[in-house]
Amino acid sequence: MPRSSPHVLAVTLLLAVSPAPTFAAPACELPGAAVQWIADYCMRLLQTDDEIAASDCIATQLERDFPTPCEAKRHFKRALCALDPDRDVERCVADPDYLGGTVHRGGIGG
Repeated sequence: MPRSSPHVLAVTLLLAVSPAPTFAAPACELPGAAVQWIADYCMRLLQTDDEIAASDCIATQLERDFPTPCEAKRHFKRALCALDPDRDVERCVADPDYLGGTVHRGGIGG
């Protein structure tokens, strides 16, 4: 059986478990968790639907620092929109229905 990298385990746990918030964060117009937006971005970037194959990308993106989780989600929605050659980026970003599969499902396989 192939061995998984520590990134694979960490990313899988982050995508599968949504911890309960310990404080009331300001509302964000984007649903889901930042890690879900990152997963959707990485899987689209790498042209795969396999989160294991995208785990190194996800781990690298998780290391980036954003002022808030909402800012991270905005960044990765814009990046995801920019990867779609058939969409105008600004219209895509403004479209509340434009979600990646991981965000839409509420996690991997959700």
